[in-house]
Amino acid sequence: MPDTAMRADARWRPQEQLSLPPLVRDWLADPGSLTARLRLYGAFRVVPREDRIIRPTLAEQQLLGRIGRGRALVREVTLLVDEQPMVEARSVLPLASLRGPNRGLAHMGSRSLGSELYRRPMARRDRIWVRHGAAPSGQTPCWGRQSRFIKRGRPLLVAEHFLPALWRRVEDMDR
Repeated sequence: MPDTAMRADARWRPQEQLSLPPLVRDWLADPGSLTARLRLYGAFRVVPREDRIIRPTLAEQQLLGRIGRGRALVREVTLLVDEQPMVEARSVLPLASLRGPNRGLAHMGSRSLGSELYRRPMARRDRIWVRHGAAPSGQTPCWGRQSRFIKRGRPLLVAEHFLPALWRRVEDMDR
């Protein structure tokens, strides 16, 4: 697992404010599809944990702006490689962002959200925040990134927590 001088902390910070270990920076700053990158390491699968329509947290509302004040579809999944959990993800999709051509984002099931975000017209990632703290399942410490995407002019948030198993897999395969 990559070393870090940063203590576990629940606060998201702009990526550029942190000094990250090179391997971590490579993954957290990658502008491409996490799904595509994980597929390079083995058989990829999405396991849905929960889909619910709720009001986003206050922090999520602030990151989404005016459109985030209403209700949103919150989707939580685990991304597996060779049946081993590698990433836990939480997507916050404001209901106002799921209208018209974006309505397919509300029905992802066991499909990767990344497969839709990187389909034409591609979503634009306009902000990235990072943290080093507990994953939703309680695994700690782990690195996480939260990205705000704009898809067809509408915002959505995706938080990904990179589990220790991912770093072991990457280091083993890169040897």
